[in-house]
Amino acid sequence: MATAFDLERRKEMVCSNSLAGTLDALNETFFYGRPLSGAQAEEVARRIAGRQVKSGAWAGSFAPTEYDYQEGVRLFTGERLRTRLAARNVLTAEAARALVLLDVAPDDVQGTRERAGRWLLEQCFSCGCVAGECAHSSVGLMRYLAAGRGEDVGRRLTAHVVALSQRRDGKGRWQGFPSYYTLLALAETGLPLAVEELRYARPACERALKRPADSDPFYERRRAVVQRVLNS
Repeated sequence: MATAFDLERRKEMVCSNSLAGTLDALNETFFYGRPLSGAQAEEVARRIAGRQVKSGAWAGSFAPTEYDYQEGVRLFTGERLRTRLAARNVLTAEAARALVLLDVAPDDVQGTRERAGRWLLEQCFSCGCVAGECAHSSVGLMRYLAAGRGEDVGRRLTAHVVALSQRRDGKGRWQGFPSYYTLLALAETGLPLAVEELRYARPACERALKRPADSDPFYERRRAVVQRVLNS
């Protein structure tokens, strides 16, 4: 995840005024396999956990900051989230995924992770809805599921990939879905059905690699995602 401000300004793992910025920095660490100390992992896990809503209709989700809403939230691969609902849904999925991957021991952090998981699986996008914001939200959920260890993960992921396959646009993309973020999620699942979708997207990925570099701060990440797809 990222807000619209320049990525080069965000070197710290924890962004005090931005949940999206914190998750983006952490996701970059995961994506490139950079080291993270135990102390860093616990610090950022507690910071993320502190953004969880504890009561009311949104209990279990993670609240973006006002800065996130004002600046606009972008996915790890640069696509913009156009609504507040999409921002909350995807940030919750990314936060829950981050807590799974950080795997720190404190009970309060584990409880936060479990509440987030329950919230995600109660939403309509967990049951096949891909209308509007649900398309982006369901891809975030796929990333969370792919990082999990539950016995039901394979079945749920398979259902999402099947739903995605029905939205092919014939050009190597999926109608209504964020292309690069979807490629990233598919590459993380390890499912045979996901491999079929990546095979479908391969010609579009090859074309993307031939495009000249541009000034988009997400260019290198997108190129890295495409390269991983082609190398898989």
